[in-house]
Amino acid sequence: MLDAVSLAAIAEEARICFLEEDAPEYLETLTKGIDDLKQSFQVSKKSDKITFLYKELGRAAHSIKGGAGMAEMPVVSKLAHKVEDIFEALQQDRISDFETTFQLLTLAIDDLENLVNLEKTGSISDDNSDELMGILDEFLANLNPHDEIIDIGFADDSFITMALTQDLSACIDRVKETLDNPSLATDDNITNSLNILLEECQLLGQALNCDWLVQLTTVIRNLQQNNQDSIEHFTRSSIEEIESHQKQFLEGNKTPVFSSYFKKEIPEENRDKKKIEAKKINTSKVETQEIKPSSTNSRNIRISLDKITNLSNIVGQLLTNYESLKLYENQLTQAGINLKKKTKSLAPVKEKIESMYDQLTITQTNLLNINSQESKKNSKEFDSLEFDEYNQVHIALQNLTELIIQVQEVREDFNLVNREFQETLIEMQKSLNILDQELRKVRLVPFISLAGSFIKPLEKLSQSYQKSVQLIIEGKDILIDQNIIEILRTPFNHLIRNAFDHGIESTKTREKQGKTLPATIKLTAKIEGNSVILTIEDDGGGIDINKIYKKASSLGLFPSNISLNDLTQEEILKIIFSPGFSTNSQVTDLSGRGMGMDIVKAEIEKLRGTIQVNTNFGKGTKFKLKIPLGLNVISLLLVKFSQQIIAIPSENVLKIISLSNQNIDNDKMLWEGKKIPVYNLCQILPYNVNVSMDISQGYIGLLLNIAGEKIIMRVDAIVEEKPLVAKSFDDTVVIPPYIGGGTVLGNGNFVPILIPDYLTPLLTTKQNQKININTPKEKISVMVIDDSVTVRRSLNRVLSQVGYNVTQCRDGKEAWNTLQTTSLSFNIAICDLEMPGVDGYKFLQMIRASQNWQHLPIIILTSRDNDLHRQKAFNLGANGYMTKPFNPLNIIDSIEQLIR
Repeated sequence: MLDAVSLAAIAEEARICFLEEDAPEYLETLTKGIDDLKQSFQVSKKSDKITFLYKELGRAAHSIKGGAGMAEMPVVSKLAHKVEDIFEALQQDRISDFETTFQLLTLAIDDLENLVNLEKTGSISDDNSDELMGILDEFLANLNPHDEIIDIGFADDSFITMALTQDLSACIDRVKETLDNPSLATDDNITNSLNILLEECQLLGQALNCDWLVQLTTVIRNLQQNNQDSIEHFTRSSIEEIESHQKQFLEGNKTPVFSSYFKKEIPEENRDKKKIEAKKINTSKVETQEIKPSSTNSRNIRISLDKITNLSNIVGQLLTNYESLKLYENQLTQAGINLKKKTKSLAPVKEKIESMYDQLTITQTNLLNINSQESKKNSKEFDSLEFDEYNQVHIALQNLTELIIQVQEVREDFNLVNREFQETLIEMQKSLNILDQELRKVRLVPFISLAGSFIKPLEKLSQSYQKSVQLIIEGKDILIDQNIIEILRTPFNHLIRNAFDHGIESTKTREKQGKTLPATIKLTAKIEGNSVILTIEDDGGGIDINKIYKKASSLGLFPSNISLNDLTQEEILKIIFSPGFSTNSQVTDLSGRGMGMDIVKAEIEKLRGTIQVNTNFGKGTKFKLKIPLGLNVISLLLVKFSQQIIAIPSENVLKIISLSNQNIDNDKMLWEGKKIPVYNLCQILPYNVNVSMDISQGYIGLLLNIAGEKIIMRVDAIVEEKPLVAKSFDDTVVIPPYIGGGTVLGNGNFVPILIPDYLTPLLTTKQNQKININTPKEKISVMVIDDSVTVRRSLNRVLSQVGYNVTQCRDGKEAWNTLQTTSLSFNIAICDLEMPGVDGYKFLQMIRASQNWQHLPIIILTSRDNDLHRQKAFNLGANGYMTKPFNPLNIIDSIEQLIR
């Protein structure tokens, strides 16, 4: 099984394999290839041989980049990436200064070799890789723009045509459906559909390198901000403009022409520079005249929320860098302590040397006195008593004494610099904290700015529909990102209207049922880790599960053989988020339009958030929204367990308890007069191994409050508590709710943040569950296809350790020959994209055309991380797409999902 020790061993094996086998081979290819390239250039700058060398050298640099990523050598990987980019630029004929290019390539290859050798020997590097990478960045940025898409790794014209014809048209058709459906064509729906279309156009334009599509998106957005027409007319005009550009481009016009309506909003950077300068001067004069100083002499400027977000991200990165500097400061302090000990031990040595020096001088003087009279007769020079003479031993002892003194002086200088470094760090921390707080004030707004906007509308609804409803707001001062606030207005509006219409009973009904008046709709906000938790709760009649089930069954949303008792409440309630689902048979101003809850879910998913619903029939319903904050600095308690470090928000830890002197009986401990359950964090989290430990030993217990119940969570040790930058995960993979993002320590290690409030399901499961690690597992055969020895061996180690049979192939051709001649039955293949001979794309085509192997699941594993490569792989029949360096657990999860 894959525990932390096994994963560490696999990583170390990958590192050794890269350093000893892959890297030397690829570096030799680069070194020899660059010499061949220079010689070929003397004959001709364009030939088949030069084109071949470009591809081979680019492939070697690409392999070093991927292998270094697997071996956790980020500097080597980044530098190899720059080299690969230069070879791609040479292929694209974007370089004119070949002499400078070859000089930079030679320097970069030499530096790569130096870095690899340093990694082999474990030496500390004094290289100038950062400076060289800066020069390479500047060089690449100043290259000629490329107009053509080359064959290696980029889509061809047919692929672009297909994407624009099918994908772009599909995006446009979705907006047209909204416009042409009277029940859907509200201003909010049309605006949302247009915004989604513009986002899709921008992503598609970036992926296909269609600058015209990105520019067109910018123009439409600029016009949208100052639009005076109806939103429906503006949207239809925008669609016509996009279709016009699409048609022009497909007909061969690489720079489509804007219509007169949109031409006025073409970005200024494309106009004449003199016009830009004149416009800027005139604009500044107008703005200066319009600004009126306030009584406090403060001035306001408008800054886009995106820029504020970028500034916040930069501050977060600076705080992470500060943690690195803090780590270095601790290392310097320890080095100073060690140096002080060493210099102290030099003091008696210095005294002994000085004593030896004096004794040697006296001894030499006595020896010289014996012959002093004779020397005086034969010489007119000074005798030994009149003038001291020094030999090489004297000089050596004197130099050694001076060296000891210099070492002691260096120690004093070192301590002085370290103290100044510490003081600078303290000031830096203060400045960063102030900067972070000021940016928070600009970026964050209190929850009341969202919740408070629904007070008056709810009062009007109460008057119009003769219902007595009161809005209660808790967590008014919780600060939330303005962007989140604006996006949540529509979901909150739908949820509150639904609560009023579906949930809250009429006044007469509540009086008959003995319920209090007025009814309440409660909005709450609180922060959990790096997420904000928002709830909309009512004390109305709740949701009728039976009614939901019957309506869903009639619409075919549940199979006919699935009864109500076969489903959980959660599974039934998920149906209310289906598009067009409504239990109301009549259309009213509040509900029954066939829209609402699906919009709520879509808007929340835009924020990478989740929504949960719980209901108690006759008592009320509660919607819980969990939205990641994106970036926040929070106080985290770093704890260690089973050789791993995890962070827990300090606010969730009630107390830290030493378990060494506690009486723990049957996994329970007496605390403040009550028996509290004690859990082992290693056994709570869903690892693939059963970690058995005696929690009665001297470990640390964290007193936590989970869902109103106090528990003690056992960990090995407390590392430290400090404010750290918490970052949320994106939606690339599904993250369990108890992981609320992560943070990066000063040493570069990533630490996940555990949210205790979401551990309840795991605690319930672990109470009666025991993991049987000896359960026999059916042998699964996996074919690994990659030209990198490092990747093949790493995958072989990972997959073999969980019980899979692994067959390794160096490229697509070897894999194809193996499939044609073997009697084995493979369950799945893991294949690289860029390989000599038959690459991953060609291998996919061959497999899908094969009668025997066309259904073989194939996971692409590559360092190419962009939508274009991913989409092409899926179009050719790939079942999965993952990037290097890979996560072993994700690889195993993907295999298990595909072979079920």
